[in-house]
Formats: sequence, structure tokens, C-alpha cells
Amino acid sequence: MTVSDPDPRPLTLYGQESSLPPPDWPWVERELERAGTYWLVARSPVHPHPRPLWAVWHERTLFASIGSPVLVRQIENDPSVTLHLDSGTDVVIVEGRAAGPSADSAVVDKYNVKYDWCYSVEEYGPLITIVPSTVIAWRSAEWAGRGGFQQAGRWRLDGR
Repeated sequence: MTVSDPDPRPLTLYGQESSLPPPDWPWVERELERAGTYWLVARSPVHPHPRPLWAVWHERTLFASIGSPVLVRQIENDPSVTLHLDSGTDVVIVEGRAAGPSADSAVVDKYNVKYDWCYSVEEYGPLITIVPSTVIAWRSAEWAGRGGFQQAGRWRLDGR
């Protein structure tokens, strides 16, 4: 899969376009690669619930082990998803769509190394491909961000 470089854009904070510099894109990708838990929200006719799951970032795409039949049904009804990582001060949010299953052995191998696991597509089903359209990130200072925003940015992933 060939993916073009992300297109950086200013992030709107508190209703105004931010003049802060964005975090470096390699930092954003490192955060997506190293995260252990990813929180996924799918659109739903009822109150949405963020659900924790395991995933790997590979070639600017997330491959996730969904597990929840409720979440699978929600994604089947509307593939639009939002995903975020654990931190509230070094924040990465991915907006995109679930684009179907993947049993790519390279991705499964990467998943197994990351989680020290033996993921079986036959037992657990294929990993779900999450194709990002927008990535939002900011870094703030001090505990709970009390030192204000230091960096803030948004990237459009071309062709998505």
C-alpha cells in the first residue's frame, strides 16, 4: 500500500485557528505505533461508548482486534469511527472509517510481536482495517495540561 505524506493543516482550538506549531509527524506516528490501548468509538443510534482494543499502526493504517460483536455491528451499519490514545496531555486522535477485514500475515506478525501474543485469524477473526482520513494531535505542558498547549496540528491523509 502506498500512502502519500499527510497534508498538515492548522487545528481549531476554542473556536479559533491555532498559531501553534504542530507536533512533528514522526512523533505522531511513534505514538500510534507504541500505544498499547486504543479507544474506538463507532457511530450508533444510541449513546456511543469508547471501547478499548489492541491494534497496530502499519503503513499509515490501523489494524485492530475488535472483539465486541456490538462494535462490529455498529461498524457494519456505519463505518465512520474515531479512535484516540490514552494520554490527555500528549493527544492523538484518528478520524476515519473501518474498511473491512485484513488477514495480512505481515500485520498479524507485527501484532503478535507488539503484544507478545499468538493471534489466530481462524480463532479471533481477521483484524479490522481502519483507514484514517484526519489525524489530530496536540501536546500540552504540565499535569492535566495546566501549562497550556505547546503544539497543535491536524493532518489530512491524502486520497482517503
